Amino acid sequence: MSRWSVAGALLLGFCLVSPGKAENFEQYCSITDFASPVRQTIVVLDDALLYPEGGEQPDKRNVQWRHFLGNLVLSEQSTMEQTFLPRERVTVAIARRDGAGLRPVFAGCLPFYSADEKRKIKGAAGNMDSLHEFFGTGPIADAKKGMNLYRIRFAAALRDALQPTLLSPPVAPRGGGDLGNNGFVNSLKGGSLVNFAYGIPRILLVSDMARFLGGFPADRPKARALALKKAQSADLNFRGAEIYVVGASANTVARDALDMFFLASHGELVSIGPVTAIPQFAPAPIHVACYQGLVQYPDNRFPIRLRLATDENGTSVNSWISVQTSREQFNPVHGVLTCPPNRSCLFTGDDVFAQAWNVNRGASNDPLFDQILPFAGARSLKFSLTGSTINGSISDTLLHFKGVRASRLEFTASRQSNGRC
Repeated sequence: MSRWSVAGALLLGFCLVSPGKAENFEQYCSITDFASPVRQTIVVLDDALLYPEGGEQPDKRNVQWRHFLGNLVLSEQSTMEQTFLPRERVTVAIARRDGAGLRPVFAGCLPFYSADEKRKIKGAAGNMDSLHEFFGTGPIADAKKGMNLYRIRFAAALRDALQPTLLSPPVAPRGGGDLGNNGFVNSLKGGSLVNFAYGIPRILLVSDMARFLGGFPADRPKARALALKKAQSADLNFRGAEIYVVGASANTVARDALDMFFLASHGELVSIGPVTAIPQFAPAPIHVACYQGLVQYPDNRFPIRLRLATDENGTSVNSWISVQTSREQFNPVHGVLTCPPNRSCLFTGDDVFAQAWNVNRGASNDPLFDQILPFAGARSLKFSLTGSTINGSISDTLLHFKGVRASRLEFTASRQSNGRC
C-alpha cells in the first residue's frame, strides 16, 4: 500500500482500540546529551469537519481529515524526519464551531532520534551496541517502542475526542460566517495554544477557512483591507506562529485576504491547501535566539524584541521583530544571516519588510510610508551579530527619518538567556 493508505488504515484501525494507561511522552521532550527541539507543532481541528462517533464504526465523513493526521503523524520514521524535528512536541486540539473554546485532544513529544543522533548513541555504546541490537534494548530500541505506543495513544485520543457529548451540538452551523466573528475564530481566541517552553510555534489549522470569505470584494487591495479590519475585530494572537491552513482552496484574492488576516493576528500564513495533501512546510529552524534592546526613533527610544530563527543555510524562518511604542507593532523577518570565519555575522533583509502591511502592495504600486505601519513601512532591515549583541538599522531609500543619524532607525539588542519569544 502507499504511504497515505498505510497511515490512514493504521489510524482507522486504532480507532477501535481501547486506550490503556497513558504514557508520559513529555519525558522525550528533553533528553540528556541531546538538544531539545526548537519548534513545536500544533494541530487545530475545526469541528465543522468532525462528526460524532458513538458506535464502533467510524463515520465516513471523518475519513479525509483522519487520513491527513495519519499521514502527518503516524507515518514511518524515515518520512517523519522530513516533517518533524527529533522529539518535537505535537499538540492536537479541537476548536468548537459553537465558539465554546479549544478542547485538548493529545500532546506529547515524538520519541525518535535523528540518524546522526543514532550514530552518536551507537558510538557511545561501544561493544554494548551489538547486544542492544540483539536483545532489542538500549535508547534506540526504547524510542522505537515508544513511537509505536505513541501512534496507538494518538489514534485512541482522536477516537475518544469524537464522543457526541464533546463536540459542538448538531444545531451549531457548519457553514460560513463573518471572518472576524465566528465560532471557530472565537474558540481560537478563547484558548491558549502556544507554550514557548516547547519551542517556536508551527500551527496547522485543519479548517475550510475560505468559507468565511463570502462577500469579500474581488479587488485584491480591498480584500486585504477588509481582512485587516476583520482581524482587528477578532483580536487573535498567534504569537508569531508559522500558519498552514489545511482543508481549503483559495484563489489569489482569498489567499491575500487570509494572509493579511493572519499577519494582523501575529501569524504568518505559509500555505493553504486541501486536506488530501501534506503542506509544503518551510525549512526547519536549526538555531533560535531571542534578543531585547532599544530602537532610536526621532522623538524617543522604544523597546524592541527580535526572534531570530535560521535554517541550516542561515535563511531566516519564523522570525519576528516588534517595537513597543504607544502600542506593539510586529513584523515578520525574512533574509539571510551570513557568518564569515572569525568575523561578525551579517543579516540582510529581503527589501520588503514592513511593506507586508501595505494593503496596496504590488509590483506596479508605490510603497506606502505611514506611522500606522511598523517602522513607518521601511523596507530595509540590516544588522550585525557579534557574540550575543546585535547592532542594526531600519531604513528606506525613499523614506527620511528626521532627527536621527543617517535617517535610519538604529537599534541595539542583547541575547536573552532562556528567552522565550
